[in-house]
Amino acid sequence: MCREREHPYCVPGRVRGLAQPWVLLALAQGPAHGYEILSRLSEHELDPGGLYRTLRTMEEEGLIRSSWDTSGSGPARRVYTLTDAGWDYLQAWAVHLRRLRDELDRFLSAYETLKGGEKDVRA
Repeated sequence: MCREREHPYCVPGRVRGLAQPWVLLALAQGPAHGYEILSRLSEHELDPGGLYRTLRTMEEEGLIRSSWDTSGSGPARRVYTLTDAGWDYLQAWAVHLRRLRDELDRFLSAYETLKGGEKDVRA
């Protein structure tokens, strides 16, 4: 979205603050260890360090729980699972994002009607 010249109103290309709902959605697909969560969310470019901080916070909040998986070869891995509170929070995020989408649609519709939908609406 930002072009050659940076300016104070430059908008980043991705929406921030959605790591938690994405992680909840990934875990709704089934229990997973950190690398598997990153793999499920690969198109969302989550920072691995940020993911593990998010997982720790979510576990402290009771949204997920973890256990050690010692089966298989290699080192033990922490496997994360949604709790009932996590399922409820995922549903709340879905409701919030639907409302936000509706509000964004209204904004974009109003914006596009300005000056017949011209890209640059300045007079």
